[in-house]
Parts: sequence; structure tokens; C-alpha cells
Amino acid sequence: MTEHKFNSFFPVFLAALLGLSVVYLAWPRFQASFRFLPVDIAIERYHADREIPTHRILTLIGFAQQAISHHDHYRYRDGLSFLHYLRALDIYTPALERRAEYRNAESQALEAVKRAPAQPEAWLRIAVVRSILRDEPAEVLEPWKMSIYTGRTHSTLLVPRASIGIPYMDHMDLESRAMLRDQLLLAWALKPNDLLRELKQVDPGLDKTRILIGARDPAALAEMEVRIEKIR
Repeated sequence: MTEHKFNSFFPVFLAALLGLSVVYLAWPRFQASFRFLPVDIAIERYHADREIPTHRILTLIGFAQQAISHHDHYRYRDGLSFLHYLRALDIYTPALERRAEYRNAESQALEAVKRAPAQPEAWLRIAVVRSILRDEPAEVLEPWKMSIYTGRTHSTLLVPRASIGIPYMDHMDLESRAMLRDQLLLAWALKPNDLLRELKQVDPGLDKTRILIGARDPAALAEMEVRIEKIR
């Protein structure tokens, strides 16, 4: 009788033990996801209204760090990178802290792409930070190219990639120039007004743009020349 009870109880005990093991293994991921939830919400709101939550950034950075301590996932690293980037951009961040925040954004983005290389936005953020901090052209162009390799037609990145690439055109080899030309023409096809606003800042006379696309697409260049002065 006792043996029969044991045999009946053992499968239940084994199932319960297995269930507890699954819960134990999943618990850190759950904690990380829960802790990162406010970061997800804040970043989503930023993309919607382009407002930087000044009073919340440091708190959100802490949440992201806690999430990573529970489960070191590339998405949490990328979110932490973006928060450091926002803090570097924030006009209320003390000037002496901004360079360090840019480097924090860079280092966390590098950790993110180590874990999951196919992240065009993270690669571009690395390039942007290095450009802002006046790193060597090769150090800027390497992640810039990786951003294109991992997401050539990512529509929201076309204009920023053209904007970053054009000032470095003189440092590019033939392959890189071809990539820049491709991004410029894709941006012109999909987001012409956004592109023209950026060109007005980085290539107001369209001198570099003319070199890039004058022979390939003279009609596009002619239209850019007409429209660029009308863009605010």
C-alpha cells in the first residue's frame, strides 16, 4: 500500500519539481522584463512626440541597469544606450557630463550589437556619437556601413545615414561612396522633404550631392536644386 502511494505520488512530485525549476529559471527574465517596462513606455513616447523626459532619464537609466542585472539581453543594452544618448542631448544635462553620456551610449550600443549584430539603429547610433565627438573618420564610417549592411532599406534611418555620411565623403572608398549614393537616392524617393532639410545643413550648396548623383540621376539633382531653397 505504501509503495503504491509512493508510485502514485512520484509523478506528481516530479511534475511539481519540474514546474518549480522552470519558474526558477524564468524568474530573472520576468524580473528584467518587468523592470524594463517603464523604459519601453518612455522610449515609445519619445518616438511619438520627440520629447525628452528630463526629470525621468536618470531613473529610467537605473531601471535599465537593473533589468540588465537580472537578464543581460541585447534589447536592454540598446535601450540603456538610447537613454544615455538622450541624456547627452538634453540641454539640462551639465555640459561636463555630456561627453561621458555620449561614450556611455556608444559602449552600451557596442554591447548590444555584440549580442545581436543585426541592429541597424544601434550601429547608426554608434556612428552618430563618434561623429559628434569628432572621432577619426574610419571609426565613424565602420559602424555607419554596418548600419547599412544590417538594414539597407530601413526607412527611418535613410535620412540620418545620408546626413552622417555626406560630411565624410572625402574619406570614403568607392564601395562606401556607392553605399552613400544608394542611401541618398532611397531617402530622396521616400522622404524628400526630410532629406532636403538635412542637406540644407550638411551640404547647402549640394556640392557633394552633385558629385554623388549628378551623373547617376541628373533629374533628381535638378529637382533638389530647385526645391532646397524652399525648405525651411
